[in-house]
Amino acid sequence: MLNSMNHPSNYPSISVIIPSFNQGQFIEETILSIIGQQYPSLEILVLDGGSSDQTVEILEKYSHHFSYWHSKPDRGQADAINQGMKLSSGEIVCWLNSDDMYLPGTLLDIGRRLKGRTNDYHLIYGATVTICQDEGDDTLQNNVPTTAPFDAFQLTYFDFVAQPSSFWTRKLWESVGELNIDYNYVLDWDWFIRATKLTEFEYVRKFYSVYRYHPAHKTRNGGGVRRKEILEVVSSYSSEYWIRLYTEVEKSCAEIHQRLATLSALRVPKRHLLLPLFFPKVWAELKDNRDLFTVLTMYGS
Repeated sequence: MLNSMNHPSNYPSISVIIPSFNQGQFIEETILSIIGQQYPSLEILVLDGGSSDQTVEILEKYSHHFSYWHSKPDRGQADAINQGMKLSSGEIVCWLNSDDMYLPGTLLDIGRRLKGRTNDYHLIYGATVTICQDEGDDTLQNNVPTTAPFDAFQLTYFDFVAQPSSFWTRKLWESVGELNIDYNYVLDWDWFIRATKLTEFEYVRKFYSVYRYHPAHKTRNGGGVRRKEILEVVSSYSSEYWIRLYTEVEKSCAEIHQRLATLSALRVPKRHLLLPLFFPKVWAELKDNRDLFTVLTMYGS
């Protein structure tokens, strides 16, 4: 039998922000994954940027579950999340993109872990399962993206914190400040690095969410703009070594993609380890061949 003090009804309140724009094909599953948590003190806020698909119809269907929702133009994802945070009241805050989902029991586990700790600077993150779904292909491929124990310096050059599986105290949010609305692709990574100035993160070896990767996925279509933002974050926070390496790889990105495609077609094993042979300027910067794989992973190669 549960002790009354440990009963879920005594867990801290949680606010989940859903930033949304034209993800009508997925957002109902996102909403249901939150409602299905059956968390006792939960508020859901949906900030839709004025979608032109079926999103609004779905939001109206579930509006009685929301503490707040709107559908009107905004200045992008970061702006929508910032608005939602201002309107929310939970002791624990987080956001879930409108094409992602929580796994069962996630919020109860977070509430249990952060009970009695909401007056502290604290952030918990776990792992996420990625579902890769290509257009016209009914096959779902799933894999586990790289998630690692906390290391503040490593975070300055490699984003290992799974955003949909991360949760933090309102005190931390208010002290770190809002997301940078100038970023479209690295808004979470930049905020996480800023948060490390106040606290170490708690890594939990547990799956908390499902991250959906699909043809319309924003990260998938970021291209050079996304790489530019990544390089800007590395240049702002990391060491000279990583800045130089990211800079050199970015200059050769198109050629690297082409070379990787050729090696892949030839079924050459460990092709990432052979890349430095074809790019002497990149090779000249490398301390370890695995560092190139780190950069390529961040750039999406």
